[in-house]
Order: sequence, then structure tokens, then C-alpha cells
Amino acid sequence: MKKGICILALALIAFPLPSAPTQAADDPLAAVLRRGGYTVSLDLTVKKKGRSTLRRALSNLVDEQPNAFATGFVVGDGLVMTAHHTVSGKLSAYKKKLLGFAPDDQLEVEARVKDCQATVVKVDEEADLALLRVCSAQKRVGAPAFQASPGQDERLLVIARPGGDKSVRHGTYSGSYEFRGRQYLAAKMEGRDGYSGSPVYNDRAEIVGVFIGYDWAQKVALITPAVRAQKLLEDYISNPTQ
Repeated sequence: MKKGICILALALIAFPLPSAPTQAADDPLAAVLRRGGYTVSLDLTVKKKGRSTLRRALSNLVDEQPNAFATGFVVGDGLVMTAHHTVSGKLSAYKKKLLGFAPDDQLEVEARVKDCQATVVKVDEEADLALLRVCSAQKRVGAPAFQASPGQDERLLVIARPGGDKSVRHGTYSGSYEFRGRQYLAAKMEGRDGYSGSPVYNDRAEIVGVFIGYDWAQKVALITPAVRAQKLLEDYISNPTQ
């Protein structure tokens, strides 16, 4: 009996059993999905501009709660990228109505990440992008990888975190798309409130672009190309005081 066990042990050494699949270790997108902290919730307090001094003073005495949410993603130490419209106050009449404002109200926004107030340091209004400086964003290990141009029907994935709840949606790239006079990338994927500013990835965990909005008539997501996001980040890094 012992001889039989020894023979079996020698056989296992000579011909080891196949190892467990290592897809998770080799799959860069799986690593992005597992990793926490790179996609962050932007807690937004949208206010009407031109409030009286008394109302401003009263608001400072009260702990105002966020009345809107968006998403951002870490692109450097203390740097978060998001959609410009989420922090500019330039909302559509429909969005203003949802928040209790009149269509012609001029708004301002205070954005926070984990109770840390965010400061807008650089914007690309045409691309609807904003770069924020925050105190509590997780540090990145190396620069984010950007994809210059996705291929037709390439599989894409968006990671959103409105209100702190992580949300992942899959879709496919469907080409360039003009919406309200601006050029975007379009993807057949689901979109929801709070997705604006979310990073959109390909299967290689490269950032394809930034989720900007949704065309409900055609049911396509609107994405600002990664080249615009990359340029905004590089321009700031090369001249952070401008």
C-alpha cells in the first residue's frame, strides 16, 4: 500500500495537475473592477446665485445636504476628472425643475468628495470636462491609460458611483455622434442620473472617454473622447498655475 502511495506521489511531481485559472490576475479590466477608490462620488450642493447675505449666513449655520450627485475618477494625486456641467451650474431647464429651480435661475455648485470640498483647477467647456483638486482622492499608481480611438462594436464598460453606490454597465461602441451641435462618441449602453463624469473603459482597461450624457430618443450614451481628457490633464500638469 505504501509503495502505491509513493508511486502516486512521484506521478504528481512529474505530471502536476493543471493550476486554477488565472484570468482575474491577467485581466486588466477585472483588476479595475476590483480596485476601489479610483471612481469617486461627487456630492453636489446646487444653489441659486445672488442669494441675500442673510440667506448665505443662515446656510453657513446649517449643514446643507447634497441635492445632486455625479461621478468623477482619479487621474493623479489629488486630481479628479468629471463632466464640466456637473460643477458649473449650467443645467438644462429640465434638470433645474427637478431640483426646484426656475428655468432662468442662475446656479452655482459646491462639489465635495468624501466631505472634502473640490476646487475646479482647469476646464475644457467645449468637451464638457473639468479637472478638480480634492484632498481625499486615492493616489494613483502611474498615469491613467487612454485609448485614442475605439473600434466599431468594441465592447465598453462604464463605472459610475453616484451617491457612493458603485454601478457598472456594459455596452458597445457605435461610432461618432453629433448631439446639440457637439461631437461625441456614442455607445449602446444604459445611462442614469449621476453617471455624468464616469470613466468609460475598453477590455484592456484603457479609458475610452468620459460619460457626459444620454440621448433618450436614440438610447445611446454620449462620451467625450479620451484624447480630450488626456489633453486636459497634460495641459494642467505642464502648467498647473495657468
